[in-house]
Amino acid sequence: MKYKVNTLNKSISQSLVLLKESWRIILLLSLFICGLIIGSFVVKNNDSIMSNQLESIIKSGITTKNNSQFWEVFFNSITVNLVFLISAFSLGLCAIGIPFISLIPIIKGFGLGISGAYIYSNYSVKGVCYCLLILFPAQIISSALLIYACNESYYMSGDLFFSLNNTLNLKEKNPVRLYLTRFLLLALFIALSAGFDAVLSSLFSSFFSLF
Repeated sequence: MKYKVNTLNKSISQSLVLLKESWRIILLLSLFICGLIIGSFVVKNNDSIMSNQLESIIKSGITTKNNSQFWEVFFNSITVNLVFLISAFSLGLCAIGIPFISLIPIIKGFGLGISGAYIYSNYSVKGVCYCLLILFPAQIISSALLIYACNESYYMSGDLFFSLNNTLNLKEKNPVRLYLTRFLLLALFIALSAGFDAVLSSLFSSFFSLF
């Protein structure tokens, strides 16, 4: 009995340590999911004027993607995601950047939620297949990378804030260099994600004629 209690206490302690170390990722993931939900509700509850505008934007985006060559899809994808990545990087270098960093996963989730919900609500099974084969795979990868980038920005912005207030001594001698290195690696993975997006579009877009 004593052994079971000790084991339970150890498991709880390990869970608390893991939660303490991962709360930023959990928060950012929650914000992304909130963005998805908000985007879905916008599609479900919008009025006719907004619906026409939304339909025009999404149709234009999908048509452009379906009619584009591999490199065009690649450059469009990498451009959009690099805007998010550069925003996260820049805000991480600001001592009061954390509230603004939190907006990035919300905006990313909002855009994906609107696109996915609109395609599903208007094209049912065909729309679901389009989302599963073309829209979601690369978007999930790029979203995960951006959440990780925002996590790094959280750390950097928080460290800068507390160091400016003389409540924290930075452990790293060159924290900005390490920060830059990590974001360069993330940019590389964003490029790979864009390549994956272009491959999926090239392979499957010809099977879908939603409009």
